[in-house]
Amino acid sequence: MVLKSKYSSRREGRWRLWVDHEKWNPGLWAEILRCLEIRVPGHHPETTKFYYPNQKTGQEFYLKIYGPSRPWVALKDLCRDSKAIRALKGGEALSELGFHVPLTVAAGEERCFRLLKKAFLLTVRVGGSSLPIFLQNDYSMPSSASLLRRKRESLRQLAFEVRRLHRLGFVHGDLVPSNILVQAVERGIVFFFLDNDRTRHYPVWVSRLLWKRNLVQLNRFVLPGISLQDRMRFLESYLGEKPGRRRHRWLLRWLEKKTRKRRQECDHIEARVSFRELMRWNGPFAKGVR
Repeated sequence: MVLKSKYSSRREGRWRLWVDHEKWNPGLWAEILRCLEIRVPGHHPETTKFYYPNQKTGQEFYLKIYGPSRPWVALKDLCRDSKAIRALKGGEALSELGFHVPLTVAAGEERCFRLLKKAFLLTVRVGGSSLPIFLQNDYSMPSSASLLRRKRESLRQLAFEVRRLHRLGFVHGDLVPSNILVQAVERGIVFFFLDNDRTRHYPVWVSRLLWKRNLVQLNRFVLPGISLQDRMRFLESYLGEKPGRRRHRWLLRWLEKKTRKRRQECDHIEARVSFRELMRWNGPFAKGVR
């Protein structure tokens, strides 16, 4: 994936930066350096927020800092972009196709003899709520008929977005509910895809082999107000037809099997109950919601 012309490359000591020349300000680099000096991430990236130019009236930014990779991954990093640059390119590719992603102002990587030492991604805050919080606030309590219709329409809209993502050859690296942000707009709501550092574009025939992974990532969480019927409606919208038909029954069986396995691995829950009971909101097996 190639970056649009709005991003320019520059050197700052050992750092190679890619910046949006319309949004970039030299003062931002000083603030980034300050955060880089006081934050020492491990193998998992660490995100911090700051306001620029000041706490009271400044714009809110999120700085995701990536530390050095494990030895076997570091060898791969010698010949490829850092996760920060991959996130920048992935986000821009999605944005070009009309998907909503946070605006990236800058990304950078520090290398010594091509060995990746550290990297960062700077994005502008997006107003809204993560999908679990959105559901908790709007749909977790007994609903009126109008709220039920809105919930179903929101799920249908999300399913269409995920289906379009996959049909264009993209597979999100970690499509868990907390990586989907819901923003209210004048005409309704829009969905933002977050954390695109592992999002990849494949030839369509390859992506068809991988898209099921995203469905498992979405499906394995117990979510506020989401019933088994809601999950079936989502899948129906995603597939474009009722999943109960013969050619999709294998997908239902496969998805249930993988969801049970992931709940056992991640939430340490193994229960010989119906899938409806296992995934029921506020039920006895609702551990691990986020």
